[in-house]
Amino acid sequence: MTGKNWDHANSIILHGMEKIYVQTGDESYLKYIQSFVDDYVSTAGEVSGLKEELDGIHPGVLCLFLYQETGEERYRVAAQRMRDYLIGLIDAPSVFNKTPDGGYWHKNNDHYEQVMTVDGAYMANPFLVKYGRMFGDSRSIDVAVFQTLLIASHTFDISTHLPYHGWDYTKHHSWSHPITGTSTEVWSRSVGWFSMALVDMLEYLPDTHPDYARMMHLYQELVQGIVATQTDEGMWYQMMLKPNLVGNYLESSGTGMMLYALQKGKQSGWLANDCDWTIDRAWEALQGYIRVYSDGMPLITSFNPGMGIKDNAEEYVKVRPVDCPSERDHQHAHGYCAILMAASVMEF
Repeated sequence: MTGKNWDHANSIILHGMEKIYVQTGDESYLKYIQSFVDDYVSTAGEVSGLKEELDGIHPGVLCLFLYQETGEERYRVAAQRMRDYLIGLIDAPSVFNKTPDGGYWHKNNDHYEQVMTVDGAYMANPFLVKYGRMFGDSRSIDVAVFQTLLIASHTFDISTHLPYHGWDYTKHHSWSHPITGTSTEVWSRSVGWFSMALVDMLEYLPDTHPDYARMMHLYQELVQGIVATQTDEGMWYQMMLKPNLVGNYLESSGTGMMLYALQKGKQSGWLANDCDWTIDRAWEALQGYIRVYSDGMPLITSFNPGMGIKDNAEEYVKVRPVDCPSERDHQHAHGYCAILMAASVMEF
C-alpha cells in the first residue's frame, strides 16, 4: 500500500481486490480490505483522514462493499458520512468548492481552482450511484449523473469520441484553451478512469432514471473512440491521439482500465460483438506487462505514475513509465489497480 492513507491511491488497489473476492470467494481478500478500512473507520462509523478532494471520496466504495458483506452498521454510517461530506446537508453544507455551473473542483486548492477533471468522475460518482441504489437516495444518484454529464459536456470531443483530461472554468490555467477551457490532450489513464466510471455507474443506475439513455449513449460513444485508437500491439498509447509523438509509449494502466470497461460493457449487453477482437487483443497484450519481482510476487510494468494535467503532449510523455513494486522509486498504485480490474472481468 502507499503512504497516502484514506485516499484513492490505496482504495483503487483494494477495490480491485474486492472484484477478485467477488469472483473467487477467497476470504483473505475480504480480511485484507477490512483491515485497511478499520484503521480509518471507528466502531461508531466516524471516518478519519477525510480530504477536501474527490480522490478522498473513492474509499467510500470499500465501506459499501464491507456493509454488504458483513452487515456491520459502522460501514453504512461511514458511507453516509462520506456522502454527506461531499454533497452536504441543510445544516452542514458541503466543504467542496464548485464551478459556477455546479461542477466539483477536483481538489480544493489553487492548482485546481475552478478545474474539473474526467478522473474525478471515477473518484466520486460510482460511489454515489451505488450508495443511492443501496439506500434509496435519489439525491446521490442525481448528483453523480449531473457531475458526469457536466464534465462530459465540457471535455468530450465528438470528432474523436474521447475526452480531454480536464476543463478550466476560468480559462486562465496554463494548459487551458483560451476559448473552451479544455486541456490540450487526451491522456490514456484519464480515459481509463472515465470509462470505468461510466460502466460502474450504469451497473447501479436505474434504467428508469431520466438520464439513463444519455449515460448509455455517452458510454457507447466513448467506446468508439477507445476502439479506434487501439494500437496493433493491442495496447493504448500514453497520448492516445499522437502515436508518432517522440517519446510516446504504450501504457499499461490506461489499457487495463479501458479493457475492464469494454469487457464489463460486453458482459452487460451494452456493446455489439464487434468489440471482441479489441478486447481479446488488449488482454493478450496486457498480460505481457505482468512479470515476476525478486520476491516471487507480481511485477507490473510500464505504467504512468500519478500526475495532474500537463500543458502539452511533450510534458505528458516526459513523465516516464514506472514499475510496481520498485526498488528505487515511490510505489504507485495505478498499475496494480488496472491489472486487478481487468483480470476480474477477463479471468472468471
